[in-house]
Amino acid sequence: MVTIRPATSADAEVAATVLAEAFRDDPAWSMSLPDPATRPQRLEAYYRRQVRRHPERIDIAEDAGRVVGALIWAAPVSGSRAAAVQRTLRRGLRRIASRLPGGQGIRHELAVAELKPTEPHWYLGDIGASPAARGKGVGSALLTHFVGRADASDTPLAALEATSQGSRRLYERFGFEAVGQVPTRPGEASTVMVRRPD
Repeated sequence: MVTIRPATSADAEVAATVLAEAFRDDPAWSMSLPDPATRPQRLEAYYRRQVRRHPERIDIAEDAGRVVGALIWAAPVSGSRAAAVQRTLRRGLRRIASRLPGGQGIRHELAVAELKPTEPHWYLGDIGASPAARGKGVGSALLTHFVGRADASDTPLAALEATSQGSRRLYERFGFEAVGQVPTRPGEASTVMVRRPD
C-alpha cells in the first residue's frame, strides 16, 4: 500500500533518482537540458539540491518502506507588497537570462508563468514515480495528498503544468482544467492547468 510522508534531507539521493528517471524524456525539461547524454545526471543534481534545501516542500511516496515517488510543491505566496516586489525582480532577471544563448528553457518558464493564476495559489512543481512503480497508483496517492492539503487551507486554488497528454488526463481526474498551452518540442505543448475551489 502506498503511503505519503513529508520528505527529509536524508531523502535527497533516492528522491532525486526517482524524479530524474521520471523526467528523463520530459519535453519541457528537454528545452532546459537539451543534451540527452547529460540530462539524467543534471536532473539528479537539480533534484538533489531541491530536496536538501527545501525538504518541507516535498512529499515522498513509499510502498513497503521503499521510496517509489515524490512530489515537489510550493505553498501560496503572500499577497504582500514585498512578495510582489520579489516576484517582479525574479521575473525581470529571468527575462534578461532568457535572451542569453540556451535561454529556451527560461523562455518556456516565463510563458508558463504568464498563464498561472495571479491570485495566491498552490503550485505542483514536479511529480514522479519510479519506473517499477508506474501504474500502481503512486501518482494518484501523491495528488490526493496535494489536493487535500490545498483544500484544507485558506487558499485552495492550485495550478500546475502538464507536460504530456497522459499527465493531463490524470490531472483532469483531480479537477484541474486547462487554461492555456505553451509549445515544447515540434508538434507538442505543455498545458497549464488550474483547480479552482468548488
